Amino acid sequence: MLTCFRIIPLCFLGASLFFFSGVTALAKPPSLIEMKTKNDTFIGKSIAHNHDISWMVDQTGKLSEVALKDVTSFRRVSSEFQRLPLNKMKLRLQEEFGPFFEVISTRHYLICAPRGKAKAYGGIFEELYQSFSHYFALRGYQVKTPEFLMVTVIFPDQDQFFKYCKKDHVRTGQGLLGYYHPHTNRTALFDRRTASKSAGLQEHQDENESIYSRVSNNGKNITEALRDTIIHEATHQVAFNTGLHSRVGDNPRWVVEGLATTFESDELRSHTGGRAKSISRVNRDRLLWFTNYAQKRRKKDSLRSFIREDALFHSATFDAYAEAWALTFYLVETRPARYARYLKQISQRDPLKKYTPEAREKDFKNVFKTNLQALEVDYLKFMDQLAQDLIKQN
Repeated sequence: MLTCFRIIPLCFLGASLFFFSGVTALAKPPSLIEMKTKNDTFIGKSIAHNHDISWMVDQTGKLSEVALKDVTSFRRVSSEFQRLPLNKMKLRLQEEFGPFFEVISTRHYLICAPRGKAKAYGGIFEELYQSFSHYFALRGYQVKTPEFLMVTVIFPDQDQFFKYCKKDHVRTGQGLLGYYHPHTNRTALFDRRTASKSAGLQEHQDENESIYSRVSNNGKNITEALRDTIIHEATHQVAFNTGLHSRVGDNPRWVVEGLATTFESDELRSHTGGRAKSISRVNRDRLLWFTNYAQKRRKKDSLRSFIREDALFHSATFDAYAEAWALTFYLVETRPARYARYLKQISQRDPLKKYTPEAREKDFKNVFKTNLQALEVDYLKFMDQLAQDLIKQN
C-alpha cells in the first residue's frame, strides 16, 4: 500500500513514495530515512503506513509509531537501510546497563546479563530458537530468519528489574518474572533464588495488551523458575521476529499465548518429530487447569467466542491461558499443517487494518475447513482423553 504524507509538499511526492515503499521497481532495499516532530527524531525505515501513521523501525529493531500530522521535516539519510553493526549494538547495551553487566552475542541473540552469567543464558535461548525453527520446518513452514539480533536483558534482582519495567511502562507485581515487549523487541527477566510463593500457576495480565508476560510456578527453584520464564518469553520473541506474529498489527491473544504455553513443554521441544503419544508432550499444569475449567466454569459452545475475541483474557486470565494452550495443543497435534498455514495467513494480514471478530472467525474457518461446533466436540473429547491418560500415568 503506497501512500504519501499529507504534510509533504507536492514537489516531494515522488520522493516520499520512494522512501516509503519497501521495494522499488528495481527491487532496491528500503532507504534509511529521518522524520522529525516537535519533540522527537525518528531514524529508520517505515514497515507499515497509511495516511495517518507510519510505523518506523530503527537500526536496532525498535518500533515507533509516528503520527504523520506531527512530522515537521523528512529526509533520506542513506540510500539503503542496514541494521546497526554488532560492535555498535554491544557498545550501546554496555553503556545503557553499565560495568556490572556483560554483553555477549550468539548466532541470533544479544545477551546482557550480570558478569559471568551471559553465556549460560545464551545457550538456553539458542536451544529454544533451534527447537522452534525445526518444529515448524517439519510441518512445512520455514520461518524467516530474524532481521535483527534479539536482545535479552537478565537482571540480578527484582529491584533493578522493576525499575526497568517502569521505563517500559510495564505494570509490576510480585509474581512477575519477565516479559517480551514487541516495540522494544527485547525480553527482560530477572534471576532470583526462589520462585513466587503465590499458590498455583499464575499469569500476569498487563494493562498494555501488547506486553507478553509470565510469572513462575509455585515451589520451583531458581533454575526451574528462570528457565520456564526464559522459554515462555523467548517463544514470544522468536515468534514475533520470524514472522509468525505481527509486531504492528492485531494478533489474537489466544494464538500468541497458546503458542508460548505449548512450547513450555520440554518434551514437545525435544521430540519435535517423534511419534510418541500426545500425553508425552502436554503441559501438565495447563492441562490440569483446563480440565478444572472445562468441568466447572466453561460455557457450552464457547469456542466460537474464544476465537473471535479476547474477552476471556480480561475476565478470567488463568482460564484464558489454559484454553489458549488447550486449543493450540489440540490443533498442533491433530492438524499440524493447517495450524502452520493458519499462523502464516494471519501474519500476512494488513497490520494497520482492524482485525474484527468476523474476520478472525472467517480466517479460522477458511484454514481448518470445519464446522466450529463439530470441532469443539472433538476438541473437548481430545482434552478429556488427555486428562484420563494423565491420571493413568500417575
